[in-house]
Amino acid sequence: MMPTSKDSELSERVRPLVVAALLAVMVLVSVAVIHQSRGSLAWFDEWGFITDRRGWSVDTFLRPTNGHLFAAPLLLYKALLAVAGLTHHWVFITVLLAIHLIIGSGVFIFSRRRVGDLGALIAASLVLVCFASPDNLLWAAQFGYMLAVAFGVWMLVCLDRDDTAGDVLAALFLAGALASSAFGPPFVVAAVIVIGFDQRRWRRAWVVAVPLLLFALWYSAYGVSGMNLSNLPQVPAYVAEMGSSALGGLSGLGISYGRPLLLVLVAAVVVRLAAPRRAGIWLIALVATLLALWGLTALNRIGIVTPTAPRYIYPGAVIVVLLVAELCRGRQLSNPAAVIALLLVLAAGLSNYAVLGQYGAAQRALAANLRARLGALALVQADVAPSFRPAPRIDPVLDAAGAAVAQRDFGTIALSAKELQSASPAQRTAADAMLIQSGQVKAVRSAKLTGSAPRLMSLRGARALPSGSCLEIRPTRGALVDVALPSPGGLGAESSQPVPVFLRRFASRVAPRPSLTLPADSPTVITAAGSAVSSGWVVQLRPRAPLKLCRR
Repeated sequence: MMPTSKDSELSERVRPLVVAALLAVMVLVSVAVIHQSRGSLAWFDEWGFITDRRGWSVDTFLRPTNGHLFAAPLLLYKALLAVAGLTHHWVFITVLLAIHLIIGSGVFIFSRRRVGDLGALIAASLVLVCFASPDNLLWAAQFGYMLAVAFGVWMLVCLDRDDTAGDVLAALFLAGALASSAFGPPFVVAAVIVIGFDQRRWRRAWVVAVPLLLFALWYSAYGVSGMNLSNLPQVPAYVAEMGSSALGGLSGLGISYGRPLLLVLVAAVVVRLAAPRRAGIWLIALVATLLALWGLTALNRIGIVTPTAPRYIYPGAVIVVLLVAELCRGRQLSNPAAVIALLLVLAAGLSNYAVLGQYGAAQRALAANLRARLGALALVQADVAPSFRPAPRIDPVLDAAGAAVAQRDFGTIALSAKELQSASPAQRTAADAMLIQSGQVKAVRSAKLTGSAPRLMSLRGARALPSGSCLEIRPTRGALVDVALPSPGGLGAESSQPVPVFLRRFASRVAPRPSLTLPADSPTVITAAGSAVSSGWVVQLRPRAPLKLCRR
């Protein structure tokens, strides 16, 4: 359906309002993302980029990351690290946000040629408020996924121009997508189909051939296939769940509603493809790209990552929106319908904002935990092995040597000893956990107990009696004995039954599980290593039989 002159005049009057509305959505999204990213730090895979990808050699960039060619995002990450260091992590999130906005702009331009300004506004807004994929918006390790999608979307926009300048840019963007992550290759499918059905296909083939040749050269030297053909029987179910998650994320209604929405989308595509005159090359290209994205992901990730992982929602959601715009080609929304649609989009964004908020809160908690653990590590750096991992659960790739070098080169994020004293309860508990895990407090068997009476800080459910120059603790019921760990020296203990030992240094409470257990009928001395934190340890003992205590 060709637009009339009256439609064109109306479009010209509406366009400034559409642009203003799109900018308003971008501002709201930016505020939401920046607000939820506050207090975040480098996390998990990022430490691999920081500590294991030092220098600027060719191998540094071409060596695969989890099987991906990660050259483009790694170059971006290293450039930002050189500028912002570890202490200004907000810079990384701002760039990630900028990539998101660039993707939204590409969706708008691609859709405008199909469904007009108002329809393009709805399409772009749907992508921009897709907070159901929060890791792609708040975790800088996702530069790879986001850059692949950004390059891919703008490759489609440039191909859609159907001119020489567009082809040049499309080739560059396709090369960028391939150099970003495994989400790049599916966009090759779109380019092959669009150019392959063009009468000038042999003159335009270089647009795909050059990027593919470069990718093939890389793959021949570095590539490792993660595809497992034994996953083939499970691919349809995995793909269906990925599709349902994408539709559920876009709508803000979750996967339960995403499944029927996916069925509606599949039915619409089948009906259109069943009428060859109405199908069109772009529809075929986008369907094939979507299937390639989900299918390749399934072959590589079945048994490793669930199909409903939030990080997988975003790429599929973007292509779904482009596909719907193509399905609606030639149809334009009326102004009232556009207002209603935009309100529904904003409702979806508000629904998904809770997901973004939960992820942001989790990232802030992880960052606070890491700062405390690195602060405690700095106090005992000389007493731990270089390979010791101060945060094995939240940052398993980070070791003591890497943490020291990274903070030396890019700025310290560790809490100081003074800051640890006044940190939050969770941070002080994390600092203690790091010190205990690194073996700063040890129990060593001794031939016999000698010394003087230790200083008791509290005594509950027990009586303390002299025992020579030491003390004897006689428990009654639920005995709790808090003793200041002498420094220098140590605390000697002996009982006829095993004694659970709970430790704290910065925290106001001990952990729920014992850090040590003293063996029965064996004199044992508890000592603290690391002069920087040796004073101030509190040992809590929970004896069930008479316990002899001596200050050594």
